[in-house]
Parts: sequence; structure tokens; C-alpha cells
Amino acid sequence: LNTIRKQLASLQMDEAQKQREIELLEYQIKELTDADLKVGEAEEIKKRLKIAQNAENTQNALKTAYSYLNGDDLNDGAFSAVRNAQKEINSCEGDEFSLVEQKLTETLSCLDDAVARVRHLMQNDELYDLDAESLHARLDVIYKTTLKYGGSEQSAVEFFNDAKQKLNNIKLSDKKIVELSEELNKSTERLISKGEILTKSRKTAAAKFQKDVTDILKFLDMPNVVFKVKIEKGRYAKYGCDTVEFMISTNLGETVKPLAKIASGGELSRVMLALKSVLADKDDVDTLIFDEIDSGISGRAAQKVGHQLKQVSADRQTLCVTHLAQIAAFAQNHLLIEKTVKDNRTYTLVKTLKGEDRVDEIARIMAGSDVTENVLNSARELLERNF
Repeated sequence: LNTIRKQLASLQMDEAQKQREIELLEYQIKELTDADLKVGEAEEIKKRLKIAQNAENTQNALKTAYSYLNGDDLNDGAFSAVRNAQKEINSCEGDEFSLVEQKLTETLSCLDDAVARVRHLMQNDELYDLDAESLHARLDVIYKTTLKYGGSEQSAVEFFNDAKQKLNNIKLSDKKIVELSEELNKSTERLISKGEILTKSRKTAAAKFQKDVTDILKFLDMPNVVFKVKIEKGRYAKYGCDTVEFMISTNLGETVKPLAKIASGGELSRVMLALKSVLADKDDVDTLIFDEIDSGISGRAAQKVGHQLKQVSADRQTLCVTHLAQIAAFAQNHLLIEKTVKDNRTYTLVKTLKGEDRVDEIARIMAGSDVTENVLNSARELLERNF
């Protein structure tokens, strides 16, 4: 749907804007058509310019070379000289002269080829008829056009092709708009249909979800809690067309309100514990941290919270800061956190507790500083029972 909307937006423009765009593209296309640029043409012209600028020198050099090779009215050329030398050698008797005669024959052949090539070059009008002025003019056209359309012949050619495509698209835009509008209507229908399916599925899931969360919250000593999942129609996005909000009432007689606005820290921790318990096999969060989860609870409620925390910790690492022995006793590992002052500076120390250290600390948070043997036994029993 969004892709079609973007395509439509790029095609839809008022008539004045469309006419301005057409006129600009037609001007650019005509300018590039007249320039008739070809990739590599500038370099080729530069080479021809060098030839044109040296045409007179080249012509004189070829004539002189030809006279040296083939001779003129006043002098015999190299060809005649070598041929005469060959005749003289041929008149000598003896095998020892044959190699010299062979070399002279080869030289005559090479000279003959060279004379033919020089003659051809002297008769090549392209070497002398190059117009340096017209070559400069053409090079100027190429430079000005490429400077305007991308900086190189390749860029200008690509611009030319793109401009022709854009002009064609604009001229065909009315037809394309009709086609895209039809596609947009079909896409909207599909979107609404899929959104309704998702909303129905979401509401079905929400009914079970809010019941399961409510059951756990009541187990966690929130007997009067009401937890609801509020689903309302919203704007369409990749997650559907619903806005979802968790609503809660923690006290009897209160109406449900947004969870984030009314729940206390301790209640929020318990709600999070309930949510994570229900979603244990759905999300991929590796570590959960609970703080103040023991706020406002004790005794039986604390034991239930500890039990629920242990269940959640079966699937992921769970950290809990607590001052209640009933909760701490469910943990597999205990870390004691305490602050100390040294040299007028405060330090936080974390110590891993093992064996009897665990018993001692559980007893300390049960009885404070007055830890008796009975308290120690109770702490030990609590750990053994819950572990």
C-alpha cells in the first residue's frame, strides 16, 4: 500500500507543474540530441587535433623522407643506391659474396615496402584536410554539454536516456495514475481484510492472556486485582491496525486505569512477574531483573512471589533484589550487597554467599541483629524446603 502511494505521489502533479517539467525535459533532450555525444569522442578529437596542428610539418617530412628513399631530379635515393650496390656485388665471383647479396636483396625489399608506405601517407588526405578550427569547436560543444550534464560523456549519455524515460513517464502518467489507483483500492481492501483477521486473533489471545495474568496476580496476593487488555482501532502499520494498552485496578471498587499510571513499584514488579510467567515460552528476553517486588508484602504472599520467581527462572536468568527471607530462600545463588566507608569514600561491595553464609544471611534478614540458634535453624529449614 505504501509503495503504491509513493508511486502515485510521484506521478500526481498539477497541470502547470507537469507542463513545466515537460518543457524542461524537452529542452534538455533537444540539447543533448543536437550535441550527439559519444563516449570517448573527446579523446579521439584531441588526437586528431595534434595531427592537424602538425599537418604542414608532417607533409614536408614525408616528402623529404620520400626523396631520401626514392631519389629526386638531383639525387639518387637510398633505393637506387642499394640496388646499384647489389649489382656490383653480383659481378663479383665467389661464394663468399652470396651472403652480402642476400642481405642487400632483403634490404631492397624493406626499402620498397617503406617507399610504398610513405607514398600512401603522402596521398592520405585525412592527414592534411583536418580542420583544427572545427575540431576545437566540436571539442568546445562536448566540454560545455558534459559540464552541464554530469561532468563526463558517460554521465551526459545516461542523463539523456533518463530524461527520455522521465518524459515518457509523464506523458503516460494519466494512464498510470488510473492503473495505480485501481491497485491502491485493491491493496486497501487486502490490508483491511488482513487487519481484521489480526484484530480478531489478537482479541482472542487477549481474552486468555488477561485471564492468565489475573490468575497469577491473585496468586501473588493481589486478590482484588482486575487486569484488562484494551484493544482499540488505530492507524494501519506493520503490526496491524490496533492500539493495545494494559489496564489494571488493584483495589476493590476502583475502575481500571492504564497500568503505567496507577501501579506502585512493588505492584509493577508483580505485574511484570505475572506477564513474564504467562509469556515464558513466547519472548526471547535472556535476563529479568526485579526490584521492590517485595514492597508491601510479607509472609504467605512473599512465599508465593518467591515460588513464582523460581518458576520464571527455569527459562531465563532472573535477578531479584529483596529484603524478605521468604523470597531469597527460593534463589539458587545469593549475592550480598552492602556499602562501606573507607577513607571518607563510600564503596559498594558484592559478595557471593555459599553454604552456612547463606544460612547466616537468611537468618539476619529474618531477625535483624538478634540471630539465635532457633532463627538459624528456621533459616536452614527455609532454604532446604524451598531449594
